[in-house]
Amino acid sequence: MRSQYLLNTRRWVVRLADQCSQRASLTVSAQAAAANEPVTDLPELVSWVLHRGGRVDGATLANLAGRDGGSGWGLKCTRDVQQGHRLITLPNAAHLTYGANDDPRLLALIEKVPSELWGAKLALQLIAQRLQGGESQFASYVAELPKGFPGIPVFFPRTALDMIDYPPCSQQVKKRCKWLYEFSTEVLARLPGSPEDPFGGVAVDINALGWAMAAVSSRAFRTRGPTQPAAMLPLIDMANHTFSPNAEVLPLEGGGGAVGLFARRAITEGEPLLLSYGQLSNDFLFMDYGFIVEDNPYDSVQLRFDVNLLQAGALVANVSDALGAPLDLAPRTWQLQLLAELGLVGPAANTELNIGGGGPGAELLDGRLLAAARIMVARADGEVSGRGVERLCAVDRPLGRDNELAALRTVGGVLAFALSNFATTLDQDKTLLAGQPVAVPQAGGVGERELPPLASEDEALAVRFRLEKKKILSRALQRVGALSQAAAGNSELRQTAGSAAAKKGSKPAPATGKGFGSKKR
Repeated sequence: MRSQYLLNTRRWVVRLADQCSQRASLTVSAQAAAANEPVTDLPELVSWVLHRGGRVDGATLANLAGRDGGSGWGLKCTRDVQQGHRLITLPNAAHLTYGANDDPRLLALIEKVPSELWGAKLALQLIAQRLQGGESQFASYVAELPKGFPGIPVFFPRTALDMIDYPPCSQQVKKRCKWLYEFSTEVLARLPGSPEDPFGGVAVDINALGWAMAAVSSRAFRTRGPTQPAAMLPLIDMANHTFSPNAEVLPLEGGGGAVGLFARRAITEGEPLLLSYGQLSNDFLFMDYGFIVEDNPYDSVQLRFDVNLLQAGALVANVSDALGAPLDLAPRTWQLQLLAELGLVGPAANTELNIGGGGPGAELLDGRLLAAARIMVARADGEVSGRGVERLCAVDRPLGRDNELAALRTVGGVLAFALSNFATTLDQDKTLLAGQPVAVPQAGGVGERELPPLASEDEALAVRFRLEKKKILSRALQRVGALSQAAAGNSELRQTAGSAAAKKGSKPAPATGKGFGSKKR
């Protein structure tokens, strides 16, 4: 059943006090003010940065119309600059953050937010600044923020949420929406008229908090480290993302907290200014920024280890024991001990496995998954014991031919099992994205039902997101095939008493959570 906390508004419009629509008219730069000359040809946000004591040299806002690989607004270079050139200087006073000098009531409210939800902490400051209207020193910046954030899953309608079809992400959406609902109804709703209210009696609802969290999560920087409050960096935060950036944000030496946007290489006039938001998976880009990167080398598919998952993989791949019966992977004592050494069982076990995500050229297979398969298909402890964790996890170093072939078949079965748990195939997703309907099996496997063409950008983004997961699993299957071929043809590998292929027709046992892991934030 769909959680009652899921939010299905397409765009969130913040209904705060009337003063939220007021805007300060800050259109005079520091240089022009000194010369008593008005500035009329600069975007308002650029003028605001200059007014706050910042510096802009070679950068401006522009509608890039997809030139940055995305679409809409971003930053571009206004002239040729050399590597190391400082394009924007933003003094500490122009960082929207919070600290000891803020309203104690606001700080007390921020302390009620769990530390892992650092974006929600800064979101409360953003709401406070918005409520101040023209009296806020950040009025021009806040007024330029979008009124809605399409593409971020917590804003999706139910149809688009269902199309994500990837439990780690779907569970995270539910978790965020649940927290938004509970904090809004149990904390924020009780503030108006109380001594603890930092918002001047204005009722701040779930829409306001959701909008502010979306603004923060898609724009904030942790320039002072992970233990310090995040900050929104006006103008700099308009730079879009790439894994091959031409600009970077660096602190200024002796700058009292000031930061600068610097050219990482020579940049030509008109070129978009692009930052790397980090080596982030599509899960993070999707959840926080509302976009994904095709063939993202840092994207991964999460699986949750348990022996049942390996059992399902062995049955899918028709792995058998020495007598030809389906391989029973009920673990023996020595196998449990080895799995504990891998950290996959026991009180402190970390059962999250990742397929892909290591970066360009990195190994696709999780070494612990292959090591667990090597252990579980072994017929005797001598095949695997005494090797050490590093050796067991070495993907490209088989222990023995038969053991390796059985283990790889089992891992391949796990990957195929994970693929089968999606409601559609990779090719069907491509058909949907091409604007065509597809037929898929009914729930229960009896008959078919037709999925209509995608009806919105949110649905298309959800399908693109899950398509990337399927591509990762497909590439990992190809990797398993290549490793199997290499092991079968390696005459130097010793024979081991491994398992063989079983007869077809065995049905895999179900794995919990569809085999997928749960996203940790």
